[in-house]
Amino acid sequence: MPTKPKEVNQLNVVSFETNFQRMPATDFFCQRVNIPSLALGNAILPTQFSSVPVEGDTLVFENLTISFYVNEDLSNYMEVYNWLISIGFPDEFPQFNLNGDAISATTANGTIKSDMNVIIQTNKTNPNYNITFKDAFPTSLGSIPLDATATDMQPIVVDATFAYTGSFTVAKIG
Repeated sequence: MPTKPKEVNQLNVVSFETNFQRMPATDFFCQRVNIPSLALGNAILPTQFSSVPVEGDTLVFENLTISFYVNEDLSNYMEVYNWLISIGFPDEFPQFNLNGDAISATTANGTIKSDMNVIIQTNKTNPNYNITFKDAFPTSLGSIPLDATATDMQPIVVDATFAYTGSFTVAKIG
């Protein structure tokens, strides 16, 4: 006979909030966050009878992906865009030191990385867990699909992918 677990409430898919220190406009319009998967590699130990899998010693963490509505003035899209441009290959020298929204929120040590937090809530919308991604930076920004033949006015959703340092932490709140 199975034992009844202490907590029987299911995780609610819409019970989360985000805190992206460097992207406040993107934070407000965030619609989806995929908590990354992680995998432990393994090695194969050959024996005279059959190969035996042995636990590995390295975890591999998937990138963080978010989806957000693009607002009319593109300010949230430009937060990620400018951040990517400042990291990548700018066209001109001033882009290395953007003073717009994307770069003005740098940390005291002048890094171009930023912490990102996802707060998972209970079914009563109380903060339950804080997932922290340390030193995150964007690696891709999705396209903006414009379509003159659209028959309904669905909001435009764009994906952005972020890498982060090491692992992410999951901490109980309270």
